[in-house]
Amino acid sequence: MTTKPLPELPVSAVLPALREALGHGNSAVLVAPPGAGKTTLVPLALLDTPWLGTGKIILLEPRRLAARAAARRMAEL
Repeated sequence: MTTKPLPELPVSAVLPALREALGHGNSAVLVAPPGAGKTTLVPLALLDTPWLGTGKIILLEPRRLAARAAARRMAEL
């Protein structure tokens, strides 16, 4: 199966550092403005990291509408 490359968003530049930080510890804080890709791009970029193993990425959203929109966008990507 061929996967499409993820779009370039402002958080794309910090994804390698985020992967490394989470590979050495179990938490990290990512601060970026709305629309930077925190909700939709980061979870998808972390799916294939070795440290995740068979674990899960859990994403919390304050509203059901936001959660559904994020899920729909990630499915498109």
